[in-house]
Amino acid sequence: MIRSLWLCVALVVNASPSWAGGTITGSVLAKQAKQRKNAVVYVERGKNDRYPPSPAPHIDQKNQEFIPFVTPVVKGTTIEFLNSDNTGHNIFTPDGEKFDAGVFNKGETYKYTFKSEGAYSLLCKLHPSMIAYVVVLQNPHFAITSEDGTFRIDGVPPGDYTVKLWHERKTAEPQKIVVTDGGTSSVTFELHK
Repeated sequence: MIRSLWLCVALVVNASPSWAGGTITGSVLAKQAKQRKNAVVYVERGKNDRYPPSPAPHIDQKNQEFIPFVTPVVKGTTIEFLNSDNTGHNIFTPDGEKFDAGVFNKGETYKYTFKSEGAYSLLCKLHPSMIAYVVVLQNPHFAITSEDGTFRIDGVPPGDYTVKLWHERKTAEPQKIVVTDGGTSSVTFELHK
């Protein structure tokens, strides 16, 4: 009886949950250090055809800037746009689905659901220097690079994938990678024109 109990405990402790998946880590190399941050690294196609939307993100407008600068989400996600400035703003995008929020003032919000994959520049008709990006992806396996260009994507199901990078001005070659359950795979992207 005790031996059977220990065997069950050992099996539970050593079992890897099917949802754990693997991890993709890596870095972005660029000639200028400031180009390494705010890139979106993502798995091109996940194992499923459909994924739930990302938890409802917010993009605020403070001091005539969009915060955050880059927001990656899964297709079907609704983003809430806030205005914390003492002046009105008019968010619009000329890309993809194209939308125009009209003017909204301090404390007001606007919501938009992104239905198609792609990169969307966010602009303000009242303040032409304002710009930010929403990157709409097929699956939730993505990360934004840090100041030093590093990233980490956890919970990727085991399998063979193509990992890509989105950057506001640069490009990088897609990378093939194999993810194992509980393992860590690494990639390096080199930015070029």
